[in-house]
Amino acid sequence: MPLLSRHHRFIRWVSVAVTAASLAYMAQRSNLRSDVTAEGLSQITPATRELVASINTERPVVIHAYIAPEVPREYVTVRSRLLNILNELDRVGGDGLTVRINAPKPHSDEAQEAIDAYGITPRPVMNREGGRVGEMSIFLGVAVTSGPHEEVLPFLDRGFSVEYELVRAIRTVTQEKKKVVGVIRTDAKIMGDFDLQARRQVPAWRVVNELRKQYEVRSLAPDQEIPSDVDVVFVPQLASLSQKELDALKGYVDAGRPALLTVDPMPLFDIRLSPGEQRLPPPGQNQMFGMQQPPAEEKGNFAGFLNELGVAWDPQKIVLDTENPHPGFLDTPPHVVFVAKRGEGADPFGEGADPIVAGLSEVVVLFGGALAPSAGHESEFVPLLSTGPQSGFNKFDEMTERHVLFGVQGPKIPTQRTMASAPEVIAARIAGAGASGEGGAAKNVIVVADLDIFGDQFFAMHERGGDIDGDGLDDIRFDNVSFLMNAIDALAGDEGLVELRKRRAMYRRLTRVDDLTKSARTKREEAIQQANAKADADLKGAQEALDAAVKAINERADLDEATKAVLLRSAEDTENRRLAAKREVITREKDRAIDRVETEALREVDAIQNQIRILAVLLPPIPALLMGVLIFGRKRRREHESIPSARKRGAA
Repeated sequence: MPLLSRHHRFIRWVSVAVTAASLAYMAQRSNLRSDVTAEGLSQITPATRELVASINTERPVVIHAYIAPEVPREYVTVRSRLLNILNELDRVGGDGLTVRINAPKPHSDEAQEAIDAYGITPRPVMNREGGRVGEMSIFLGVAVTSGPHEEVLPFLDRGFSVEYELVRAIRTVTQEKKKVVGVIRTDAKIMGDFDLQARRQVPAWRVVNELRKQYEVRSLAPDQEIPSDVDVVFVPQLASLSQKELDALKGYVDAGRPALLTVDPMPLFDIRLSPGEQRLPPPGQNQMFGMQQPPAEEKGNFAGFLNELGVAWDPQKIVLDTENPHPGFLDTPPHVVFVAKRGEGADPFGEGADPIVAGLSEVVVLFGGALAPSAGHESEFVPLLSTGPQSGFNKFDEMTERHVLFGVQGPKIPTQRTMASAPEVIAARIAGAGASGEGGAAKNVIVVADLDIFGDQFFAMHERGGDIDGDGLDDIRFDNVSFLMNAIDALAGDEGLVELRKRRAMYRRLTRVDDLTKSARTKREEAIQQANAKADADLKGAQEALDAAVKAINERADLDEATKAVLLRSAEDTENRRLAAKREVITREKDRAIDRVETEALREVDAIQNQIRILAVLLPPIPALLMGVLIFGRKRRREHESIPSARKRGAA
């Protein structure tokens, strides 16, 4: 008895299901893995494969991973990527590598093991699933052990590169000894301190904790000889050292030993540490108002120190850049410089860039300074961070004011600025001889004209990632942390992790919206410049009128000196009133012009964003609808062809 057509269809469907299940089982058993995404972040690099393959049974490595079985939507990508990388390491690793993946639930034995053995505790995070906002405690921690050595990653947040963190931990536990980074104690207390007045401990900057993940960090006395086992010296705010301390550091640098020097013309974390200010008094002295204090030790000749290295630095100069790629930061002062790919196509981190910065996305500089090669230098001056073509500067005195009780105050943003004829260098690498070919070993120094670049806020953003609105995509990405670690690695001669730090999800932007925002900011800057130019012209005219009136009064021979003085004061008061009235009118016109430009820009940006939203709603269903129409037409055609000719309409 022949099978019916429905039986044929049933058998075909069962065969397809069996074939799919068999292929899936075979693929799973074969352990074949492939990452077809653009970034390839779920597969390990060849360098990581070599590192894992070098682990032997004489010094085995065990990775204990504690990964929650369920996480909020924002952490799904991190969890998936962590599992993929761990499975890849387990697959390519030999007998010397063991990977233990645990899925601890609250109050389970695995959770207690993570807490007791490695200090990995559940992190409370926000959960927005199901239309509710609540708190959820999850595990996303890893402990890497090798004999007595242990490195713990308590929580892999959204901003971490999973492969980089795991490889760094493996490298650390397999080394006999960590390299040493020595931090010179200066008035910038980045290593932490004890506040005697508040009677509390001031924590160390997060830059120190980041360095400790890879290096041994040691606090060094500034006036003592630097030990021979220190591999790299980090000097926060060189301009706060005395001459004796500079001389001790000079002996270290002249010997060709590596150093990272920061010189900040306006440190926002404590403006009292600006180069032109007096040194802070030693801790422990009574600093109550009205109490006489002994004078602090004078600062050394830091400008001369840098000049001998081959670097010219003006401590009064604070750079600015009017190009701002971020629509959300439109009102940010231009002295916050975003070092990134420029609108005209120039990429400071693209092809040909120094390996320290090559491949980075963006570095933010806060009220930084400008560096240049010193006259007669023979050392190699390699720019690392620079402003764009729309850059300039203000002087420190223009941006600060002095208070009788509270000292120097700032920053204030001046309306006038000096535009530069070429981009300003903010950070540079110095190699080779010093000025005029001085003797001694070749220099190996990196100078950064900003210390705020390593502030805690950038490390917090690095951990959380740049996804501000929780849509799974980076809204901003600042690579200040990567820049610091790359610089230290390059100085220490250990650049094995530099490439791994660059492996992050692509940073995709709405370029049309960015272009409109850039155009609006350009118009705004032009409106400000025009208003300032007009104000200068009116001020010059008023001064000329006052000078003419003064000259006319002084030339009158029929007046005595007392009458001249009265007339001069009257003329000056009249011109000042006229000038004040003009300034008020100019200010109102300038504000109206700026508001008009910003309103037009926001209107254009909103229009483009609305178009993008409409297209995002309308375009995705079109391929499915076209496919449905195609399938429907094909089905109707086949049905029409299967109808006997005798049954078709119009048949005889």
